Amino acid sequence: MDRAVADPPPAIPLVLIHGAGAVGQIWQNQLLAFPRAVAPDLPGHPSGAGLSTVSDMAAWVLEFLTRQEIERPVLGGYSVGGAVALEAALSAPQRLRGLLLIATGARLRVRQEFFDLLAGDWFSPATPPRVIERARSALRILSPAVVHDDFWAAHRFDALDRVAEITLPALVICGEQDRLTPPRYAEYLHEKIAGSQLVIIPNAGHMVVLEQPRATNEAIAAFLRGLA
Repeated sequence: MDRAVADPPPAIPLVLIHGAGAVGQIWQNQLLAFPRAVAPDLPGHPSGAGLSTVSDMAAWVLEFLTRQEIERPVLGGYSVGGAVALEAALSAPQRLRGLLLIATGARLRVRQEFFDLLAGDWFSPATPPRVIERARSALRILSPAVVHDDFWAAHRFDALDRVAEITLPALVICGEQDRLTPPRYAEYLHEKIAGSQLVIIPNAGHMVVLEQPRATNEAIAAFLRGLA
């Protein structure tokens, strides 16, 4: 799989937060491409007690930055990780240099059919089976309680009325065939966050970071170069 970027990005710290039912390794293609990227596992993923609200997750991330002495990174989030990034930006914008919001929205609602068929809508029809299995394998190492709390935290998250307060540079990425957080979610973020950039990636569903890693990485690299 081609993960490279055509032009190496500047060495800006990049902290990447995984989504519900996942672990930091979901960012494996970005960790290979960006030398100063880190992707921590949120509590309970799989070690320790999990957190049940996006606000608590955002507070944990800000504490992680302090512990690791990471100053003003670009904070990236995938799915509910994007909600965590939004919440962190709203509560402590001075701690961040920019935002990377992937397959996420200002409000997340978990449909009942998602629980009934856990991975059914995550992917583009063109996604190779090996990529689908890689994503599903993360779910198997987490406790059912943590997975449940992750998705209910996502379901309760709502920043529709606050997201316009964000003034940080932001890149919004969405898979064109994402049915869980469809392009209209990304378009809303782009509309409300002044000066933000929007990239819709073809032939990708909700797992765009795994489905189209090169296109995702090129978009991230261009955004980081713009911040340099």
